[in-house]
Amino acid sequence: MLDAKLTDLPDIRAPELTFEQLSAVLKGLRPLQRYSFCVEAQKDGDADKLLNGFLKLLKGNLSLEEVTCLYSASMLLLLVAETALDRPCNQRLELLNETFNYSDTLKPTMIHFATVEMLNSIKLATSSEEYCYVYLLEAITHILVASDTGKMISLGLLRAIIASMSDSSIILHIYRNLWEVWEMVQLISQDTILQEWSLRKTYILVKVFSILMATTAFNSCNQGLRQAGYRGFDLPPRATEFSDWFRALRDRLDEKHKELKCKEGLKLARFIDHNILAYLTETGNESTSEAGASTGATEME
Repeated sequence: MLDAKLTDLPDIRAPELTFEQLSAVLKGLRPLQRYSFCVEAQKDGDADKLLNGFLKLLKGNLSLEEVTCLYSASMLLLLVAETALDRPCNQRLELLNETFNYSDTLKPTMIHFATVEMLNSIKLATSSEEYCYVYLLEAITHILVASDTGKMISLGLLRAIIASMSDSSIILHIYRNLWEVWEMVQLISQDTILQEWSLRKTYILVKVFSILMATTAFNSCNQGLRQAGYRGFDLPPRATEFSDWFRALRDRLDEKHKELKCKEGLKLARFIDHNILAYLTETGNESTSEAGASTGATEME
């Protein structure tokens, strides 16, 4: 996979999330505002108090609304810039993992509710839709491997991003299958991408589809979700259409950014090579491990 850091791509990365942005989200999570430690930590700018308080909450009995709020809170706490925190990343990952393992919430209505709440919460952190999606993508790489619940919510979030970018309507925020997502992608004009979209927005589209594909069609670790009644974990018969569309986009990006002498654009073209086309041409008949599926499409970060 492409060995490039997102920090090498200034037109694509989002600003580091601040404690103030985290606090803005927490204020909108009313079930958590009932706890004094949460209110005090926001006033004091004390991330440690939040982390310890949330971990203690997980040891008790929580409502669905409280658990869902903790999904958003643990996600945002993970994303806050290191300079704003005393605790290392592994302790915040522990909170994220414990949160998404708190209970079995694989019922479709619960997955839908959690997905919608997380989408609404991230929008409280910034008014930029593109920044919201970059933050979500950064967190999703961890949420995917936390639990089956986390995986289904992540797939719902990824599907929702594609729906938004293609102006498609969604009633239930639940991943169905890769072909349904592909039909949304086809609604997006490549001319529009080349002429109107920022590099960041194009990157978001490519990365979302690559993670969806790697996590579902090229992942042998979805048995728990299959047993829960979910489907859509196989590569569709007409998947050559994926290759044709993304190869055409790759070629057009490559041509455009060679003329512009834009290194970021050329790296994005290579990202398509390594994270979509390579899967379809080299490993189309193989399954990857859980770790491979979760990280293979995220090397640009």
